[in-house]
Amino acid sequence: MTYRANPFLERMSERTTSDQDFVRLFSPKILERLPEDAFVGAVHIFRSPPGGGKTTLLRAFTPTALRAFWNSRKLSEMNEAFQRLISRKVLDESEGPQLLGVYLSCASGYADLPPGAAFAQEGLLRALLDCRIVLRTLRNLQSFLGFASIEQLDTIKIEYDEPALDIKSIPLAGTAKELVLWAEQHERYVYAQLDALESPPSGETPAHVRFEGILWLQGIRFIRDGKNIAPQRLLMIDDLHKLRRKQRELLIEELTELRPRIPIWLSERNIALGSELLSQGAREGRDLRHYDLEELWNSGRGYQFAAYAQNILERRLSAQDVIPKGNFAQYLRSEFHPDEMHAEIVQGAEKFKAQTLRHRNNTQYTDWLKRADECISEASIDSLRELYTTLILIVRNEGKRQLSLELMPLSSEELEGRDSSQVQGAAEIFIHDDLKIPYYFGIDRLYAMATNNVEELLGLAAALYEGLQAKQVLRRPELLLSPHEQEKLLKEVSKRKRDFIPKSHTEGNRAQRLLDSIGVFCREKTFQLNAPYAPGVTGIRLSIAELEKFHRPHGLLLEQIAVLRNVLSESVAENLLVARSSTASTSRDAGTVFYLNRTLCAHYGLPLQFGGWQDVKIEEMIDWMQYGRMPARKKLLETT
Repeated sequence: MTYRANPFLERMSERTTSDQDFVRLFSPKILERLPEDAFVGAVHIFRSPPGGGKTTLLRAFTPTALRAFWNSRKLSEMNEAFQRLISRKVLDESEGPQLLGVYLSCASGYADLPPGAAFAQEGLLRALLDCRIVLRTLRNLQSFLGFASIEQLDTIKIEYDEPALDIKSIPLAGTAKELVLWAEQHERYVYAQLDALESPPSGETPAHVRFEGILWLQGIRFIRDGKNIAPQRLLMIDDLHKLRRKQRELLIEELTELRPRIPIWLSERNIALGSELLSQGAREGRDLRHYDLEELWNSGRGYQFAAYAQNILERRLSAQDVIPKGNFAQYLRSEFHPDEMHAEIVQGAEKFKAQTLRHRNNTQYTDWLKRADECISEASIDSLRELYTTLILIVRNEGKRQLSLELMPLSSEELEGRDSSQVQGAAEIFIHDDLKIPYYFGIDRLYAMATNNVEELLGLAAALYEGLQAKQVLRRPELLLSPHEQEKLLKEVSKRKRDFIPKSHTEGNRAQRLLDSIGVFCREKTFQLNAPYAPGVTGIRLSIAELEKFHRPHGLLLEQIAVLRNVLSESVAENLLVARSSTASTSRDAGTVFYLNRTLCAHYGLPLQFGGWQDVKIEEMIDWMQYGRMPARKKLLETT
């Protein structure tokens, strides 16, 4: 592995990682969430922002990875992955790999083809993909069989199903050697076409009229000793976002029209969708299916990503020997020591007393304030949270009382009845903002900050691991990160993420101003004295009417709307914003909510829950993008 000093910096999609290391670090939880129909004959498109785990998923089904899973089957830590692959009929308990996975990447070569939609250009794309499918299939068959060289494939008899006999552009050769020679020569012809100053005669142009590589892959049979080898096939085409838009559209459309009998997995970053990310829904049918990898973790019961994240971190921790192996959570203290925050608790109690002084003679709050006095005497984090909760409820009640003139005393039971997890969540983030008591610590908040993204999870964990390494080197008595230490490290990561936006975004400065403005806006709504959107606001919503302006821009803001559309689309594609549909209700139209990335929420001092959002207008967002938004708010516990 490349980064033995910090196993959380290793990226499994990199080919520098050996297959043995890959399968040891691979989390089988993704196989649990993979839809059952992902292996049926159809075109399956997997999408996510960078670091979502697309390439890792595809690599798991290549012959060398499957062989590594098979060879490691007797290791206890590999049992879950082994059993899940057996249940998918990818591995057989006694015979090993059963699936021939063919992996191609669009990262090089395809975008070099000349632009345009002319028949010749389309034909070159088909020709290049066809010859690469043939060549990669044969090389993967070599790996599948454990052959040392491709010449050994001459011992394999090749036959074809009847539908494959209609193939025109790929020779129905009888030996693997003939097919390899054809594919290599054909690829050279394609690149010769690119290098030629003038187009060669049409007879020499290797232009194909359809993607026949798929028909060839599903129609060819490899016979060894009278047995059909690896009849299950899976074609995986990665990095589709590297293609030109017309190339990508042509590939998806024509592959779907072929109605393949084998599964074809296409993988791409969300950036490939462009402004389509701002639209509602996607075209789908029996032969075309879409999977948002990050949304897979939001379906079903419970917080599914947490189990996946835990498994990933445990496997990474087992790949090092600097600190004892085990559960990553055991190194993150999730509670405060009794006297750890004593000064801050006293400060918060004094602020509470000052803020509620004018209510002391109000009989309506006698029971509530009596209970608050007990909390002040207790002087703990839990009691401080209850003080803040009480103050929020008093502010809310004062607003209602002015409208209804209700003056009846409020019992402690009614205080409990009005309390809720949302109000407690608001109290907790208020405490963090007012008293600087750590909020971003503990394993659950680490998972939340990852925003369902593996690379983001590993980046956060890497920072915490470095903190643990430092403690180990300094021989500190307790190999445990305190809440303060965790928050410091995690907020450093969140700041770096925010500061890197201008370098990673095509409209970097505008994107940063827009996100900063959304952060300011969310803080203004979150830290209102009565916490009306408890636990807080972490997103903005554009209604259908507002979204329509992106597709039909007009007037003086025509150019600015186009820029905002690009900034917003790329921010979603790069996981800086999380787009989720918002259904219509009796009081509002449907729309799309754009939540801040949870790591960025930590930078802006916001809670990590989803659900709190506010409607905005396109015109407001344009103003934010161009000029920014200045903060203006009042803290909950400000003495007057």
